[in-house]
Amino acid sequence: MASRLRPLAPALRILPRSASAAISSASAARRSLSLKSFFTSRKPESKDAAFTSRFEPVLEQADLFHPLSKSPLAPVRTKAEWINAHGSCPVCKEHDHPEHKNSKRPVFECPDCGYPTHCSEEHYKADKEHHKHVCGILREVNEDEHDLRSGRRMKEFEFPGAQHRDEAVNLSNWDTFLYTRGFLSMNSERSMRHVSHVLTYPLTIGSVLHQSSPYQLGKDLTVEGLKSLAALRHTLHPAMLPGITQNQDLRSTATHTVRIFCLGARAESHLPPHIYMQLAYLFPSTAFQIHFVGPDAIPPHTKSKEPHQHVHYEQMTFVYDSSRYESYHAEAGPFNPYYDVFFLFSPGLSHPATKEMWKPTLPLLLDTKCAIFGTGFDEKDVMNDVNEIENSGFELDWLMKPRENAFRSLKHEINMTDVRQSAQCNWGIWGIRGRRYDVKPSDQ
Repeated sequence: MASRLRPLAPALRILPRSASAAISSASAARRSLSLKSFFTSRKPESKDAAFTSRFEPVLEQADLFHPLSKSPLAPVRTKAEWINAHGSCPVCKEHDHPEHKNSKRPVFECPDCGYPTHCSEEHYKADKEHHKHVCGILREVNEDEHDLRSGRRMKEFEFPGAQHRDEAVNLSNWDTFLYTRGFLSMNSERSMRHVSHVLTYPLTIGSVLHQSSPYQLGKDLTVEGLKSLAALRHTLHPAMLPGITQNQDLRSTATHTVRIFCLGARAESHLPPHIYMQLAYLFPSTAFQIHFVGPDAIPPHTKSKEPHQHVHYEQMTFVYDSSRYESYHAEAGPFNPYYDVFFLFSPGLSHPATKEMWKPTLPLLLDTKCAIFGTGFDEKDVMNDVNEIENSGFELDWLMKPRENAFRSLKHEINMTDVRQSAQCNWGIWGIRGRRYDVKPSDQ
């Protein structure tokens, strides 16, 4: 991909500032959690107003397609202007016609997808055979964006609370997870795309660590991978302690706390804390600390400007730190493979813009002997990172073979400088660990 996509925070990129007030309190653990206020502007209402009067759709479901420049929604029109200013016509870019030297900006909008794709109708028609391969994805993204801002009640974002400990969760894929966790029925592929885009980060973590993981020995996991996950699962699925109820604060009653380090954090650290409760509900007896580390780790809407912040939310503690990991490593130690795990979401280990930044970090991670899992936004991105790791010369063991992530985002992100390119958050996943040598008794 010519330029590296950096997906925006799935839930927060369209949030009003008042959205943080909508986050439910700790006492609401067993109630449905909702993101509807994140996508709906509230208007003053009378005390006698009906519940349904809060949701006044700006767009009907049959009216979601609009050319970006003619959209009734100002943010979408602004997006079109940005593409006009910074995008490029693929015909001009590939053939570099001298007569089109000053008209390379895409100002002509495809009538089928609504995106500005070419500098002129002439170039659009000349490139139509190539454009048809991405036209469907662009139209899908167009309609999804209008739907999120349509003002309708977003029922798919009314997430369930905790469930009984004896109820099993099926983590084979999105469909079985949503069904066995008691989510409201998803009536369309669009709703599935919305939900998967928000939950891909906590569920990618949960699907790897859970004892009902879809990743199995031989097919996905190596023997070393099974060993590392067995150690973590021993902590994540403890025996029930007498006298501890489901409603108690596990931050004070749990025997151990599992620490999850998300390095180079961007979009994953910008999600509201209650989104990560869907991860916590998979492990009802475990307390978590999630450390978001990296220059972009602190959410932009945060009032505090401190470079290091803590947020406590039910059985989870969130730590945000804007320093580079090599500066954070000593403070976070010591590490234990039974309690600590690292996740690198689309790190760009091989990308020219970020490759040098990761060089001092990887040796530190491998020295901990803790499990390290990484993702990529498409197959090429995943394999580029895998090849970079294999050529690095470090002593390491592979825990998980590179493969498609069962809980990738189903929504496509468009590269606005070249709309022919798209990506999916956490499309693929892989896992490594610093090599460990078994101690063998010497021959007598």
